[in-house]
Amino acid sequence: MARTRRADYQRSNRIRTLPLHDPEAAALAAQRLLRAPDAPGRLRLGAELLAVLSAQAGIGAPELVVPDEHQPHRRSGGRIVYSLQGDYRRRSPSPGDPAVARGGRPLGRIRVLNRTPARGDVVRSTAFLNTLLHEFCHHHDAERLGILHSFHTSGFHARLRHVRDQIEAGRGDGLDEAHTDAARAGRSAPPPASRRDGPLPLLERLWSIIRAR
Repeated sequence: MARTRRADYQRSNRIRTLPLHDPEAAALAAQRLLRAPDAPGRLRLGAELLAVLSAQAGIGAPELVVPDEHQPHRRSGGRIVYSLQGDYRRRSPSPGDPAVARGGRPLGRIRVLNRTPARGDVVRSTAFLNTLLHEFCHHHDAERLGILHSFHTSGFHARLRHVRDQIEAGRGDGLDEAHTDAARAGRSAPPPASRRDGPLPLLERLWSIIRAR
C-alpha cells in the first residue's frame, strides 16, 4: 500500500465519530426523504438531507444524482453476486477556486440508484437512506478529514453508525416505515408504534429492517 494510502487508512481507523450539531433537523429531513415515492422526489429530498448534514459537518454539500435505473450488478451461476447501490466521486478542484470543481460544480458527487438490480423494483426507502448516509460519510472523509482515499475501515463504519444513532435519537415519535414498506409490497403491516407495547426511537425500526436484509 502506498504511503499516502496507508496514512489515509490509519487516519480513517482512528476517527470514530461524526458529530451533528442539530440531530433533530437531520432526523426530520431523513423522515421526509423516507416518504418520497419516486426518483425525482428522492433527488429533491435527498439533496435537502445532504445539505443539512453538510452544513452541520461544516463542509460543502455534494451533488446528488438519482438515476431511475437498475443497480449495476454481476451474476455467477445464475445468481446476483454483486450489485452497486451507490457511489461517491470527488471532482478535481478548480484552479481558480479550490472550494469547487470546474464550472462552479460541487466537489463531491453522490449517486444512488433507484431500482433493484434484477426486477427493477423501486429500492426500499430504508435501503435508499442507508446508501445515502454511507456515501455522505465518504464525502465527509474527503472534505472534512482530508481522507481522499476513503476506505471501509472500522473507523469509517463507526462514523456511519454514529450518524445513524444521532438521527435515530433526533426525534422520539418517529415514522412507521415498516408499515409503509409493507403496504407498498402488498403484505400485512405491523401495527403502528402507538399500538405496540411502547414507542421506539426515530428510525430504530428502520435500521433493524436494514440490518435484517
